[in-house]
Amino acid sequence: MKLGKKVAVVAIATSSLILSSSPAFAAQINGSGATFAVPLIDACKVEFSKETGHTVNYTGGGSGKGRTDFTNNLVDFAASDAPYTSGFPAHLEYVPVYVAPIAIFYNLPTVKESIYLSASTLAQIFSGYITNWNDKLIATDNERTVKTVTYQTKKQVTTVGGKKVTKTVPVLDKKGKPIVKSTSEKVVNIDLPNQPITVYYRTDSSGTSENFAKYLKGANAGANERLWPKTASGTFSNTTPNNISTFFNFQGVSGSALVASGVKGKVGAIGYGEVSWATDNKLPVANIQNAAGEFTAPTAAGTSAFLGGGTINANGTVDVDYKKTISGAYSLGIASYGLIYPESARKDAEKQKVVAQWHTYLLDQCAMKFPEKGYSQITGPLYDKAKSQIAKIK
Repeated sequence: MKLGKKVAVVAIATSSLILSSSPAFAAQINGSGATFAVPLIDACKVEFSKETGHTVNYTGGGSGKGRTDFTNNLVDFAASDAPYTSGFPAHLEYVPVYVAPIAIFYNLPTVKESIYLSASTLAQIFSGYITNWNDKLIATDNERTVKTVTYQTKKQVTTVGGKKVTKTVPVLDKKGKPIVKSTSEKVVNIDLPNQPITVYYRTDSSGTSENFAKYLKGANAGANERLWPKTASGTFSNTTPNNISTFFNFQGVSGSALVASGVKGKVGAIGYGEVSWATDNKLPVANIQNAAGEFTAPTAAGTSAFLGGGTINANGTVDVDYKKTISGAYSLGIASYGLIYPESARKDAEKQKVVAQWHTYLLDQCAMKFPEKGYSQITGPLYDKAKSQIAKIK
């Protein structure tokens, strides 16, 4: 049996097992953490409740809060866009169940098509070196020949709200990578306005901020290293080359939702966050240049291509290389993790069963049911790793 078919059979069998082996009681599990995970959890927990009878409460609050709550045994599970760097709890397993792009969204009503931004230009915007949209460096990104990639897609029937619906999803190979349909070039000539830039950023401890800062450092390594030299951390202002707290055009807020609403309410603003926050606020998103020299939008397919070139670690986390040439990759794609207790933690056995069910449902069903939220359906080696991590819950 080919690996692709085998994975599909396992996924179907697992999904059937979830439904057929649902316990007779209704349980409630509580979680907190990454706002990156909120759009998918909010959409999918309703479906999970309908199919299993269990309730999932998830308060968000940022990856830092999730890790703190998990360490202090305040939740049954947590979500984090970044692994611990210190203060590891005695019992910890990572499950890579959320895979999605970080979008760069902006508010420029006079610009009628999506803009193009390179890694060096992004670093200079988010460090305060570039302060106006008509800056020559932004103009250079948007007056050029750009290469883009189109991926194969397919229609997939799933059940949402008790009804069968058809969704469009990318076609993935047995390794979880999207299949390229075509590559094209076009000349763009976008006029950017004489408009001051207002930068919205996260002030809370955020895995999204940490991953964005990792990208700005990694993608600019080498000749442009001076543009973002600091090591990433969950507090965005601690990673910037300049002291942005003294810059009048920088606005710090807590959580992705406030970043998106801040950008929506301010002409000339720019921010970062999971792509669903841009979609829900009707904000345009930028095409970001990757290491192959292509400009890609924040899509599930581009994220899968990028993460497919990463390294899966024994603990379930994924390391990526921002300088690796991968056609069609969206280099701001990230894997986010469920934080779970293994059997050795000796937690409430019945709740642990529900935690395992919930993470299996996230892995097998949620991205498939709600592709419009921008999360990738995980397949291939990363899927196998996630399943083996979930199995440790027992």
